[in-house]
Amino acid sequence: MSGKYGVILPYEGDDLDEFCSWARQVRYTRIERAAKPATVELYDGDWVFRGEAVNRLEGSQLGQKMNQIGSITLDLPIQHSPVTPYAGDDLDDFCLWAREMEPHRRTYLAHWAIDQDARDTSNIHVIVEKDGIRVGGFSDPEKAVTLDESAKGDKVTIEFLDDIAELKHVHMAANPFLPVSLIQQPKVQFLYIPVDVGGLMTLGMNVLRNQATNFNMDFELTDPSTWTEGLWDQAQIVPMPKLLGETTAPATIITGQIKQPWLDIMQPILEDAEMMIKPRRFKTGDPEPFPGAGTGWRNGTLFVDIVDKSGFRTGTSLGGNLATGLARTIANVTSNYVEDTYDLLTGEPVDVEGYKLPGILGTQPERPHAVYMHGRVSGVENFKLIQAPGGPCRITAGGQSMPGVNPLLEAVIGYAGDVLGDNLVINGYGVGSLGNILNAFLMPILKDSILANMSVPLIGRAAQQGWGRRLETAATGVTQAYTPAAIMDLRKRRRETDPDTAFMFDVVNAMPYLIGDNGQGHWGLGDRVGATSKYLGAKVFVARCRELSLPLGTAKPQSFKAKFGDTRTQQDAIDKMVALVSTAMGAFQEIGLG
Repeated sequence: MSGKYGVILPYEGDDLDEFCSWARQVRYTRIERAAKPATVELYDGDWVFRGEAVNRLEGSQLGQKMNQIGSITLDLPIQHSPVTPYAGDDLDDFCLWAREMEPHRRTYLAHWAIDQDARDTSNIHVIVEKDGIRVGGFSDPEKAVTLDESAKGDKVTIEFLDDIAELKHVHMAANPFLPVSLIQQPKVQFLYIPVDVGGLMTLGMNVLRNQATNFNMDFELTDPSTWTEGLWDQAQIVPMPKLLGETTAPATIITGQIKQPWLDIMQPILEDAEMMIKPRRFKTGDPEPFPGAGTGWRNGTLFVDIVDKSGFRTGTSLGGNLATGLARTIANVTSNYVEDTYDLLTGEPVDVEGYKLPGILGTQPERPHAVYMHGRVSGVENFKLIQAPGGPCRITAGGQSMPGVNPLLEAVIGYAGDVLGDNLVINGYGVGSLGNILNAFLMPILKDSILANMSVPLIGRAAQQGWGRRLETAATGVTQAYTPAAIMDLRKRRRETDPDTAFMFDVVNAMPYLIGDNGQGHWGLGDRVGATSKYLGAKVFVARCRELSLPLGTAKPQSFKAKFGDTRTQQDAIDKMVALVSTAMGAFQEIGLG
């Protein structure tokens, strides 16, 4: 009744009693699967399987973050026993030797991890799987393996960074088709393209550059029908196909140069577009990663996709109540391109065919359905709700005059000075050109003072906050006014000070919703989920899951910890702005648009 990879096979009979029996089996199968602990597999630097970590201590943890680098921590017990080959020929002696070797055998992976010299490769890789969720990672370069000997028991701790960290080590060459050491023209890459296609395309180009693959410009990197044979044979990272004419993602400007990692460039862009990086490791025996891809990929190949789990540009639910249901809205930008508005969608309901696929679980971005209600057996503990009204109602950005203003001002002053000097006579002698002198004196005073700032009122926010509102704030970056860089700066600062409703809780899996991915869970990282509070009646808060963590210890039952909403508001605004904007602004400055 259940197929390979945990997918429930559809019922194909026509008898009601048999159907009821099948449905009960499906329920029991899913509950049993949810109760099983996560599977943790260790691999060496060549992605050769070394073993499954079955006995894990309480400190083991998986922590996923949307579009950010997550972590995996494994605490493995280790015991000492003599490691000598059996040299006898007596059965009793062999049994005694086997008993002496048992502590080492049970903690084999811990011994393997700490003995780096005995390993063929220094890197250690991991894959954690739980209900369709598959998270890979590589050992932290700074603190990979730690041996801790204490009176409470010896253990080996292995720290991993998850697969998102791989994208931190692919840099954005301005022109990946040219040798980086020889020439880079143009100096900065500049693309105006849909977010998902552009992100995957730039990632693919720079992966192939690192793999020293010969490729031409006649094919589309996100269209597999144009790929040459063997194009990705040696690639560690492969972008998922995404056709330019079929995407509904908003267009954006993607810039980059060799000093900037792909992840740093794409993080602020993905935040603004509310899209999500979805990496997944390929394992030998998996089905093909996309139609027509085949299954001959190398074990450990990382496939990267950019997906829309938000639906805020195509229509989704941001809240509602238990009596009337969840309201659907669609986001748009106001005339100043800085503030977002949300229009209520009415009329015919959205297509829900995605919920009717037999044996496939999940959440549609256009119509989220998972709501944890207080007062029912929901498995929710330690519920915490945070509401913030938002920041000031006017934002100013800039600091430098818009393109052309300073050169024009310098030319006007120079020309006026030359004309004045040529027509000025003192004691019968012409003074001559004064343009350079006036420029040297006046330009330091007048430079970046004309059309140097953009000040935008946030009318919608002001109406919500009331008369007693905070007046204004400014973006921390210095950019040229009235340029794409300034618009990006304004939008980033607006998002940093946006109103926010965030909530977090601990939840037991399968009470009632299954947490998972790849068709095996009702919701997972990046999906919209609703929750209620006993103090706010029937009001339902809906937000995206931004963090999802799971204890990996095998001694106690495992429950997920989830955070929803814009949890970035808990960080310092200046630190966030510097982290998200500085890389993008530097590229704009290079090409004269910032």
